This record gives sequence, structure tokens and C-alpha cells, in this order.
Amino acid sequence: MNRAVLALALSSCSLAAQAAPWSGEVGLGYLGTSGNSETTSLNGKLALDYVDGAWKNAFAASAINSSSDDEGSTAERYTVGDKLDWGFSERDYVFGVVEWEKDLFGGVRERTSEAVGYGRHVLTGPVHLLDAEIGAGARQLQNNDPGRTREDDLIGRAFAKYQWKLSETSDFIQSLKLESGADNTFTESVTELKLSVVGNLFASLSYTIKNNSEVPAGTEQTDTFAAVNLSYAFGKDG
Repeated sequence: MNRAVLALALSSCSLAAQAAPWSGEVGLGYLGTSGNSETTSLNGKLALDYVDGAWKNAFAASAINSSSDDEGSTAERYTVGDKLDWGFSERDYVFGVVEWEKDLFGGVRERTSEAVGYGRHVLTGPVHLLDAEIGAGARQLQNNDPGRTREDDLIGRAFAKYQWKLSETSDFIQSLKLESGADNTFTESVTELKLSVVGNLFASLSYTIKNNSEVPAGTEQTDTFAAVNLSYAFGKDG
């Protein structure tokens, strides 16, 4: 197992055991990629949520790192994000979010964005949940071209996440994110199906589509990630 993925998994398990006030999940899985890299690899992910009254903090991190015998390293991608929400009514909230992504094989080598905005819980369950957000901020890019050119611009940000509780043991989740600036428009779609295995252990099938409107010559605008994960949820029942 790649050292980066193993390190994320071990640190995630340690946090899960120690962070009793928090809820979240830690997972490891198989990943198939296409686009700028075509290979198979392992991936690790961590999500942590903390709620205190009207405040909610959501932290997420992921790592992908793989290689093939004939090509050497073929995929290396890391993401870290943190979002702080404050609800000023039952359905409405304001947020601040910071995200960082590094993809050594993508058209954009490194992306950091900061945004603030307004969100609304459009659907509140119990079967259907839908959050929608709109905001603005700034973004710093480093392209994956020979000169490692950098671009800084202001962005508009939109995000939506829909969750459908299919049964007591399965959930369908669809999220869509858009960041648009003068130099590049970045979109990301994540489709996921979660299936309970036993207790807090569950399996998830996900398909991610990432697109950058402007990339260096010789790289593709769109990358896809298909993954099967086995994850453990903590800090909440079942």
C-alpha cells in the first residue's frame, strides 16, 4: 500500500478513536481513473463534522497515490477542505470555506480557493435532503505546464448537495460544485451510493467528474474517478 494512503488511514483511525464530540467517517478503497491518468490505485479519505448550536464545522481530506510497473508513478492527488457554517434561521445559513487541491497529473497542478456566501436547506428530510449555496471569493491556481504559471482571480461559487434515503441501509448522494473566474471555470460532480454492511461499517460506490475549462496543451479538460470504498462512521448511531 502506498505510504501516503497508509499514513492518511492511520491518522484518520487515530482521530476517530479520540474525537468523541465529533462525527464523521474514515475510509479506504479501490480507485480506477481515466483522463490525464489511466491506472488503478488505492485511495483514503477522512471527513469530520462538529455541530455546536447554530455553528457547524466540516473538514474533509483525501489522498490518491498510485503507480504502475511500466510507467512509474501514474496518479497523485491530495485534497483538504474546511467549511464553517452559521445558521441564522431554521433553513438559512452563511458560510466560509477554504479548499486546497494538488493534482500532479491534472491540467491544474494546484488550486486554492477561499469563499464566503449564503446557503439554504431547501429540503430537510427525513427522506430527501437538499442544500444549495451561492457565494464569492478568490482563487489561486498553478498550471501543470513547463513554466508552472500561476493565476490569481476572483470567483463566483455555487454548490448543491442532494441526499435521498432509499432505505434504512442505503443512501444516494449527488453533489455539484462550480467555481468560475476570468481565467478558468472549475466544475466537480460527485455521485455516490452508500450501503450499510454491519453496524457503522458501510460500503460506498462513487463516480467523480472534474472539469477545468482552460488547461495547458497536451492535457485533458475532464478527469473521472470511479471508486469503491469500505468506510467506518463514528460519533453517530448505526
